Amino acid sequence: MNHPSYNSEKSIQAYQKRCFADYKATIGYPPSYTYLHGQSINPLVPIETPINGIMVVGAYPSAKFYNVRSDTGKVVSDVPVCDNDSPFSNESYFDGSRVRTIPSGKELNEVILAELGISRLDCWITDLVKVFLFKPGHVVRYIKLGKTDIISNRKDFLAYAKNSMQFLDQEISIASPKAILLLGSEVTHAVFQTGMDKAKDLMNGEVLYKSFGSQSYPVFCLPHPGILMKKFDDNPWPEKFAKEIAPKVKILLRSF
Repeated sequence: MNHPSYNSEKSIQAYQKRCFADYKATIGYPPSYTYLHGQSINPLVPIETPINGIMVVGAYPSAKFYNVRSDTGKVVSDVPVCDNDSPFSNESYFDGSRVRTIPSGKELNEVILAELGISRLDCWITDLVKVFLFKPGHVVRYIKLGKTDIISNRKDFLAYAKNSMQFLDQEISIASPKAILLLGSEVTHAVFQTGMDKAKDLMNGEVLYKSFGSQSYPVFCLPHPGILMKKFDDNPWPEKFAKEIAPKVKILLRSF
């Protein structure tokens, strides 16, 4: 008889392979898109995958950014050059001028998980959209460096998100999480199919229940850690999260 953990590992690996192979075509991501020097843009499949823990769902992955010298000798800064290693990665690398650490992993660890009293080791960490999306500024940098075949597709996030739901459903079925944390209004909007204003209202620390596949799961809608790191006067989220949302979620999570 196969051990349950062995069966889980097989299911996770089968999902990872399918996602890596089929994801871009399934969501309609342009097959011709590559990074600056031709590196493939690959789906960042989940690699932190504990079963029966907490699932963390971000919007979409970032990339590794480098300072790149153009043919004219001018240095173009913050150019996306290749994939991160995994969703919400903590990795460090040299960008041509200095050592950089990818901020998303640190933000998740210090701003979300630490405040909620959750160990990262207990988290299945993933993104709803699993490929890097180009913003207009990225396209401008590429044009300066002679790559002109990329059009901004950040605006297509919601369309990609809708086509990604089947992958999220399968991940949740395999992970069987005690609770799901949705990070940011866009993810909340896409998952609950509500307006953006309503999505922001849902980021209040209350538990919601949502069916994925044939089963209902407790879901918490939270501000994205990136917005929680931005401490300026007209950003209410850091204080609201620290004083209202996080304490409420921390208590509620104890019941799952």
